[in-house]
Amino acid sequence: MIEPGPRARGVRIELEGRITAYTAAPIWHSALKTLASHPSSPIVVDASRLEYADNVGVALLFDLVRRERPPGAPVEIRNLPENLAALVRSYDPGSFARPARAAARPGIFEHIGQATQQQLTYLREMVGFVGRCIGELGRMFTRHGARLNWHDILDIGTEAGANGVPVVMLIGFLIGVIIAFEAGLVAKQFGAVIYVVSGAVFVVIRELGPLMTAIMFAGRSGAAFAAELGIQKVNEEVDAITTFGLRPLQFLVLPRLIAALMVTPLLAVVADVAGLLGAALVVQKFGITYRQFYNQMLWAVGTWDVTLGLIKAAVFGLTVAIVSCHRGLATGSGASSVGQSTTRAVVSSIVLIILIDGIFSLFTS
Repeated sequence: MIEPGPRARGVRIELEGRITAYTAAPIWHSALKTLASHPSSPIVVDASRLEYADNVGVALLFDLVRRERPPGAPVEIRNLPENLAALVRSYDPGSFARPARAAARPGIFEHIGQATQQQLTYLREMVGFVGRCIGELGRMFTRHGARLNWHDILDIGTEAGANGVPVVMLIGFLIGVIIAFEAGLVAKQFGAVIYVVSGAVFVVIRELGPLMTAIMFAGRSGAAFAAELGIQKVNEEVDAITTFGLRPLQFLVLPRLIAALMVTPLLAVVADVAGLLGAALVVQKFGITYRQFYNQMLWAVGTWDVTLGLIKAAVFGLTVAIVSCHRGLATGSGASSVGQSTTRAVVSSIVLIILIDGIFSLFTS
């Protein structure tokens, strides 16, 4: 209720009853109208009969005291209950009128620090995720009744492995062709074309075969893992699985990890065979027969080289699956979050693949 008093004594506004989101609109409008009609008179807001005010009522009080008035015509709130008075006193009315300062742009060292902190946080989360996956896998073998769904594993393996064979064969074949041709042009100048076979076979089996297979797997299957789990997270299917008393890691993550561990070495074998075939075709141009290629290949590559390539492929595939599943389960809300999770999964997987390959080369060379 608003009661303007005589001009000599200023204007008096009385608040009474309950001011809530349902009742504040007419009171607010009347109070602002009174302030506008008496621009040079002091305003006294009497809240002695105010019983209750919710957040909208508190906003009304803030709005009254923060408005700019000429000197000698302030807005003063009296007899306000102590709990509301404490809220009003905690704010300086003058601070509301100050323009917001533009945020200072972080410098290059701050950018580096923030990026480092983000990567360390992500690494810590990944370690925890891997630990939970290992623990869940241990539960599968130690608890009665807990088992893997091999039907899902075979379906995922078929999509990620068998359906990706044509792409892997094409990539492997082109790698063999390119390596043999480029190396052959150089070796021909020194009369050492036969050693092109050794270099091409060695590189394809130990390095580029598993590496390019893993990169293809990350771009094709890793992105699919992250997108599938991301959509399930957005649609609250992961929460529904948890609500039913089931474990998302058991039903969503472990089948993908096992499928990736199974199919990536097989895909690497396909890539190796296609790469060797491409290299064998190219070296014909330099006078190397298929028999010479075969004999030189057996001399240049041993069992350990083949085994190391398969181990690399398995580690790369497991890395891609872990990163992709983790990114998918960390998806926020909205379609854009699914796209961001998919992109981050592919980028993080490729970076980790190259990093792990460097570690392998360091300790196995």
